[in-house]
Amino acid sequence: MQTPLRRLEGITYWVIEDPEAIHDFINKEIRKEWMADAESEGRNPAHDAWLQALPKRKWRLEILEVEKIELNPRIMNYVDAQRCYSFAVELEKRGRELRQAIETYSAAIWPLIVGTEDMQLVDGYCRYIALNAIGVTKCYSYIGSQ
Repeated sequence: MQTPLRRLEGITYWVIEDPEAIHDFINKEIRKEWMADAESEGRNPAHDAWLQALPKRKWRLEILEVEKIELNPRIMNYVDAQRCYSFAVELEKRGRELRQAIETYSAAIWPLIVGTEDMQLVDGYCRYIALNAIGVTKCYSYIGSQ
């Protein structure tokens, strides 16, 4: 799998261009993170509608306007009181750290992952927060359609 570097608005991205390779990357590598997230939230990954539909999605690399990407309120408002964990609070901290790495060291990032039906961000919240803070208007994204 080839992952060339591309730059857009001063940001360096690792990108996969081939739609089949994007599909494999998301269904093998990113799926692991999503399954772990479901389990940590007390959900059974085997019954998660998103994970069930994932293999049927067609993926492509696109440049999107950052302002058109929607955040999932369920994810943004996630709190685990037992662990004293707030997704939004942790995201703010991680976003600052990533922004610093991008601005100081030109750290390369992966594209955001977005669903076409609602332009909702599926993966890459930390990258999204960092990109917004930097003030970019466009970003590389993997767009998945049903």
